[in-house]
Amino acid sequence: MALQVNGLIIPQGMVLPLRLYHVNGGSLGNAETIVRKLKEHPVEFKNRRFYEGFSDIDTDSNMISVYYTVGQQVTVQRMKNDQLIAEVVYSQGKCEYIIHIRERYLECRGKSWVAKKGLAPLMELLGVEFNSVNLNETAMIDLCKDAASLKTVQISELENPAISRIQLNGDILNSAEWAMYRRQGVIRYFKGYIELPSGSQISAQISNKGTLRIDKRGDGIPAQDVISVVSLVMKMAEN
Repeated sequence: MALQVNGLIIPQGMVLPLRLYHVNGGSLGNAETIVRKLKEHPVEFKNRRFYEGFSDIDTDSNMISVYYTVGQQVTVQRMKNDQLIAEVVYSQGKCEYIIHIRERYLECRGKSWVAKKGLAPLMELLGVEFNSVNLNETAMIDLCKDAASLKTVQISELENPAISRIQLNGDILNSAEWAMYRRQGVIRYFKGYIELPSGSQISAQISNKGTLRIDKRGDGIPAQDVISVVSLVMKMAEN
C-alpha cells in the first residue's frame, strides 16, 4: 500500500511496486456500475479462515481507485522454552487498484503477492479478464535509448549456449556488449532515470512484462511522475 499526501506517494519501503494489466473481455460498464459492484464486496471474513474485500473507493468519471485487503492464516515457528513451536497468525496485505475505464487497463500499486491475489475476485466481480501488459523488443530498446541514464540492463534468451542471460552495467549504450547482445536476446528489464514529458526524471526499473519498481526520492514520489511514467509505458505497450 502507498499513502498519498500533498501530491506525494509514500510507499512502504524505498520503492513503489507497480503492475499493469490490460482489461480484456466483457464490458466494464460506467463508473457508477463499477462502484456499486465494489461496494457489494467489503472487507469481511470468509468462512473464518481468511478475510478479504474492497474499501476506500474513490472515483471520477474515467478512473476508479479502490483498496484491496487480504488477511490469511500463516503458520510460523516461534522459539518458546528453547523449542520451536508452530503458531498460526494472520498475515495481512493491502494494495491499491486503479481502474482506467476509458483506456481499459488496470494499475496495481503495492506488494506483488497482494496485487496478484486480488485479481481473481476483481475479475469475477467485474466480469472481465486481466492480461499482463507486454512491451516488445522495439519498445524496450526505445525506452533504454530515451532514458536520461541507464544503470542496469538484463538481457535473456541469448542464442549462446554457454550464456543464457547477461546483465550489463556502466556505459551500456556505448558498449560493444549492448550492440551484440540486444540483437541476440530479449531485454527482460532495465533500471535507470526515465525522462518524463514534463522534463522531470524518475528513477525506476521497468520490465517487459509491465512491472515497475519506482524509487522513493526524499519524502516520497511525486504522484504526477507516477502517472506520467505509467502513461508512457502504456503508450508503448502491445495490445
